[in-house]
Amino acid sequence: MKIYSYIKYIDTPFIIIEIVLPVFPLQSFIDGLSSLGVDCKVGNFYYDISYVIRPYLERWLLHRDGFVKIHGESIDYIGIEDVMRMGPFYNAYCIIENRHIIEDDYNAHKLLDAEPYFTLCDGRVTRLGWSGGVLAGILTKDSTLYNLFSMNIANEETRKLSVKVVNFACIVETRIWDPSGLLSVYKIVDRIGVNIRELLKQIHLGDDADI
Repeated sequence: MKIYSYIKYIDTPFIIIEIVLPVFPLQSFIDGLSSLGVDCKVGNFYYDISYVIRPYLERWLLHRDGFVKIHGESIDYIGIEDVMRMGPFYNAYCIIENRHIIEDDYNAHKLLDAEPYFTLCDGRVTRLGWSGGVLAGILTKDSTLYNLFSMNIANEETRKLSVKVVNFACIVETRIWDPSGLLSVYKIVDRIGVNIRELLKQIHLGDDADI
């Protein structure tokens, strides 16, 4: 299996420092999802993704560590991207495909963008809500989501959750370090996905976009 390296150049003549981020154990994550009753598999970008939208989803799914295809749930795909900034971690992109959503559509952002806000006292949530568009108000009122989020507030994977609009999809994004971290927030992500799908059923964003 090929492992990419991150190379940083220092001074001239330069010294090459190689920092290698391990490949995300995707099968371990899939096994964990399966134990939760989720029907999923390792995704194949050229088989599972329609050729029509591949150019728009490759940014989120076509990475070194692969992606997960999920059947019959609120989330369609989960992409994993290895990241090296102040330290190594992974971005997880939990994708709900929808061909009515366009990134440049201001109304789509007003509808779907959302980020959590909260205050803690002695490690317990004293205030929790979501800021952003229409979806944010729905998420704030969702008692099931509130309880799931509150129980997992100690995890950075929970605190880093956000919802954003991209071309032909809505993404629930977070930062993770290993499969267990992503599994710990899956029920939260799934609940957010349920709310997104219900909202999109009620709102007409337009006909399928021209691709």
